[in-house]
Amino acid sequence: MEDIKWMSDAQILQGMGDKLREWRLDSNLSQSDVAMKAEISLITYMNMEHGKGCRLSHLIRALRVLDKLDALEWFLEERQISPIAYQKFEQGLKVRRRASKKRTDDPDHDNTPVW
Repeated sequence: MEDIKWMSDAQILQGMGDKLREWRLDSNLSQSDVAMKAEISLITYMNMEHGKGCRLSHLIRALRVLDKLDALEWFLEERQISPIAYQKFEQGLKVRRRASKKRTDDPDHDNTPVW
């Protein structure tokens, strides 16, 4: 398989359609079976397999029927910060410093403002 970065949208859609067809055949299902179980039209599913695109919700439904939802896991992964990046982050943090408070028990301290 060539690098996906250099593929056109049409090539990517066709590759996805080919994969859907492969998974459907591996599951021993017809196009109409998948469409019916996914509650989408047969034409919609046929277009998906022919690389003509679809709604994301239709793709999710078809993947669910084909038991291939794991193909979308990458989109749902929570991003993890590496220990090295975290250490650099911590080193770069600046600690907020507050001005020291005047002591109220100071005998020279009174509450009159100094002008």
